[in-house]
Amino acid sequence: MLTMLVLSRVEGDQIAILPADDIDPATTVGDLFANGPIEISLYSAGKNNLKMGVDAQSTLSVVRKRTLAA
Repeated sequence: MLTMLVLSRVEGDQIAILPADDIDPATTVGDLFANGPIEISLYSAGKNNLKMGVDAQSTLSVVRKRTLAA
């Protein structure tokens, strides 16, 4: 099942795509992508921002990178 995260980013912001928290650490990359690739759609771009959507399997988690340090 694909889930889409739509977010706006500004210059210097980053996202991270990681295995979901409930995924067995022994899961292979092939298993993570067995149902297809990650798809990134760009919806709009302004002078200092970008609106994009990230479609990924529920085995993956898409987060704002700054939340990883918290």
